[in-house]
Amino acid sequence: MNSSQTNSSIKKCEHCLKWTDGEKAFCEHCGEILDKKYREERAELEKEQSEGTPFMKRVQLKQAKNSFFWKLVEKSLQSGQMLLIAFFIIITIILALMPG
Repeated sequence: MNSSQTNSSIKKCEHCLKWTDGEKAFCEHCGEILDKKYREERAELEKEQSEGTPFMKRVQLKQAKNSFFWKLVEKSLQSGQMLLIAFFIIITIILALMPG
């Protein structure tokens, strides 16, 4: 193995500033993600997941951020949606199990 191959597989961690194996996804010392692009994509994915599913976004109320009443209304609507889905799933299962 020549020196250019050795240098390409070693990377300095942005978090702990220690040299680590560049082929690995996580730093051997601090455990942080080494690939900056992957870290940004993961942060964006976590942000999207924390905002809720697209189905629940339809019922999010802008006023709910500031008022307890609107938060209660929003959660009630979301609960109603979940109950409606559960009802349809139960009916579908019953119809699927019926003979004939």
